Amino acid sequence: MARAFLGMNAAFSLLTGAALLTAAGHFAELLFANEAVWQSWTLRLLGAGLILFGIDLIFMATDRFVTKVQVTLISVLDAGWVLGSALLLMFAGSLFSDTGTTAVVIVAVFVTIFALGQYLGARKIQAPLSLASVTMSGGKILATVSRKVDASQDIVWRVMSDHPGYADVADNISKVEVVEGDGIGMQRRCYGPKGENWLETCDYFEAGRGFGFRIHTEADDYPYPISDLHGEWVVEGNGSGSKFAINIEAEPKGNFLVQTLFKLMAKRQFKAVLADLADAWAARMEREARV
Repeated sequence: MARAFLGMNAAFSLLTGAALLTAAGHFAELLFANEAVWQSWTLRLLGAGLILFGIDLIFMATDRFVTKVQVTLISVLDAGWVLGSALLLMFAGSLFSDTGTTAVVIVAVFVTIFALGQYLGARKIQAPLSLASVTMSGGKILATVSRKVDASQDIVWRVMSDHPGYADVADNISKVEVVEGDGIGMQRRCYGPKGENWLETCDYFEAGRGFGFRIHTEADDYPYPISDLHGEWVVEGNGSGSKFAINIEAEPKGNFLVQTLFKLMAKRQFKAVLADLADAWAARMEREARV
């Protein structure tokens, strides 16, 4: 529900903003009682602001991790628009023509509908069980996800350390095979959905607690534009259950522009991929705990 109203709000804002930006002079004649130089510029600035606002709403409406706080904030901003419109007509109504007054009221009605729909929809948003985040630091992407599960630490560790079984929960991996070794120095080979494959070498290992792998991104058919990638998987007890986490550190390839674009896209993609992985892993862990 919240996403639906965010989407409608976005469409309304973009259409209104585009109209004001491209035909400010025409709308100034319609909306104001007397012509003045500042009117066209004011409408253009308002149109540009609405377009930026609409774009932001599109990202929010398509974000599966949008929160109650984010949606509620948009509702508050919309309520501010309605209040501002009322005050504008109350104290400066003489500036507007009859058409302008009607337009301000109609827009305020639509914005009120969006604000109420978003507010009521926000109340139904459930916080995800897998808590994922992606940040940037020193040119690197730092991604993490954590999840509480109703399974003992021993069970969680057994599932985590089942390397061939990793392919059953990771959507971007079709097969995992242990090439050699155990613990630090162990190597495993991962295969992508199209047969591409690469080696990963264990560089951190603490039995029953966690392990880490350095991914050999220099492989000829490594499918992602990443020059350096390290992942760490850890588990700890949490009351009657456990809590596991996946921490990823990645450095993208390419020049500054390519890296910037990749980071912008990866921020959402990494978050979704890690959350899906954590959800699938948790389901398997809790299923084994019930056996």
